[in-house]
Amino acid sequence: MSEVEPRLRVALVSACGSPKGLEATAVALEYAWEHWDRMISVSNPAGYLYRLAVRRAWRMRSPAVPLLWEVPSEDRVRAEPKLAPALGLLSRRQRTVVVLIDGFEWTHQEVADLLGVGRSTVQQHHQRALARLRDELGVSVDV
Repeated sequence: MSEVEPRLRVALVSACGSPKGLEATAVALEYAWEHWDRMISVSNPAGYLYRLAVRRAWRMRSPAVPLLWEVPSEDRVRAEPKLAPALGLLSRRQRTVVVLIDGFEWTHQEVADLLGVGRSTVQQHHQRALARLRDELGVSVDV
């Protein structure tokens, strides 16, 4: 599980925001520990735990808190100020895909394995998310 935890944490924080994602990571790892006999036979433990933790995270009630994609005040000069609100408008799946691919440089296949979907599904979510971000930020693509 030591190789699963860092990637699982990044994915859950990308999907749920910082505090809820960290809590969801702890819940997932606790589940893995308690159900170790089941986990050793799972072919994709990170994906299994990610899906389990996301379902549980959205059931947790928590006050409004800063999310991972919100830019700390000292970095606002270097960051696009509209990026955090624009990321907040994406669906959870689109936000997860775009943050993992563009923010953490995961491959489409790595994200697909984690989410338990096909690579083409990840590509579609990524393209739609980027189009929405470009629209929200007023950015055009130079081809």
